[in-house]
This record gives sequence, structure tokens and C-alpha cells, in this order.
Amino acid sequence: MPIRVFELACLVVVVATLAAMARRTEPRGLLADYALLAVAAWLGEESCVAIYHFYAYGPHWDARLFDVPVLVPLIWPLVILSARDVASGLFPRASRGAGLSRAALVGAIVAFDASMVEVVAVRAGLWSWAERGHFDVPVIGILGWGYFALGAELVLARAKGAARLAVLVVAPLVAHALIQATWWGLFRWTLRGDLGRASLVGFVGLAALCSLLAALAKRRGAGIPLGVAGPRVLAAGLFFVLLVRVAPRDLGLWTQVACVAITYSIATRWRLGEARSSA
Repeated sequence: MPIRVFELACLVVVVATLAAMARRTEPRGLLADYALLAVAAWLGEESCVAIYHFYAYGPHWDARLFDVPVLVPLIWPLVILSARDVASGLFPRASRGAGLSRAALVGAIVAFDASMVEVVAVRAGLWSWAERGHFDVPVIGILGWGYFALGAELVLARAKGAARLAVLVVAPLVAHALIQATWWGLFRWTLRGDLGRASLVGFVGLAALCSLLAALAKRRGAGIPLGVAGPRVLAAGLFFVLLVRVAPRDLGLWTQVACVAITYSIATRWRLGEARSSA
């Protein structure tokens, strides 16, 4: 898929996802949070590239703001806002609060999403990392998405009105703090280099655990409504097309993507009436 076609498809997904979200919530508040997260995402991405030199975006992106393609901070907010909806759908009790547990849950969901996005995007040449790891992505690179989301949720779950501007500072700072803590506390010393089949086996086990938790949540009457799942499927479809194009016979990558897809399939409430009620 040529990069311009991919960028155009991403814009379509952004608009369609925002439209779907606006049907479930107050549009002005949604757009305000989206704009704040977009700016915060750019600050986080640009500072990470400039400070760590640990990853770089491919040369074929069209529009950039310094080192970061413009589309990246336009997509990031939707990943986080969607993860908040997933958390509320699957774990309503844990999601009622505004503390660290909810922020960690949102961050974990975003990191799980990143486990698919990262490996496919890197294989497609959209960006690259300075060292290998899980399918050419260091583990800390996957977790970094979750770190940023955790910081963003700490603000979004608590702050009202103008106080939500704090996300511009808190989300990038929390991401940097956790990157430094986990790098020097763990990843500087272990889980580096090509992790090979062991990392895929580990991820399959993680996905199986997530699937079990999702199944248990559904038994209690929770789950992801179709109104939330639909736009996520549309976005995931882009990476499915990329995977078909760049790695049609890579069983490992297909296993990774399948594990994520199966987990979310189990977590979704596949009833049309609920999709309408959530819209």
C-alpha cells in the first residue's frame, strides 16, 4: 500500500471514528479532549525521538511537524479515547474511579493495541527501532504507548474544564518518567536483542490470559458494545491490509495479529440492539 494511500485511509478512519464517538458522547467535549491529546501526543512523540534517538519514522511520510508525521498525533487520541471506552465496557467497576487503577487499565489496553500496531507498522517500514526485540520492536517501545495513555488518563478521569489542559504536560512527563524507570530498572539489562520465538510464545500466553479475563467479564454482563468495537475494527482493518501486503506468509506475525483479534472478538457483545443503544 503506497504511503499516500495509507495516509488517506488513516484520515478516513479518523473522521469516521470521531463521528461514531460523537454519537455516544457530547461532541464539543470530545473534540476538546481530542485536540488536547493530539497536541500532547505530538509533544510526547517529538521529545522521545529527539531525546532518545531510539526510533525514527520512515522517509516516505508526506506531512511532518519536525520529526513526527502529522497523522501520528491525529491518530493517537483515538487510540486512547477508544481504550477508555473499552475499559468502561469490560470493567465498569474498575472504571468508575479516577485513580491509578483505572489509568493503569487504560494504559494496559493501549499497550495491548500497540502490540499489534507496532509489529505490523515496523514490518511495513512506517517507522523503525534502533534495536530488535519482539518482531523488531523492543518491548519498551510497545509499553511506551501505554505509559503515555496512563498519564493522559490520570488527567482526563479527574480534571474538569480548563484543568484538562494539564494533559499537555502530565501525559508526556509520565511517559518519560516510566520509560526511564523501566529502562534502567529492567530493559537496559534484559529482554534485549532478537527475542525470537520465546517472545511470541509469551505473547500468546498473555493474549490467552486477556481472553480469559474478557470471557469472565462477559459472564458478569460486561463487554465491549458494538458501537465501540465497530470503529476499532475499521482501524484494525488498515493494519490487516498492510500485513497482507508486506508479510503474507509470516506465520509469526499472523499469529500475533490473530491473538489480538481473537481477544477483542471474545470481549465484544455481538448484539445489534446494544450497538444502537450505545450510539
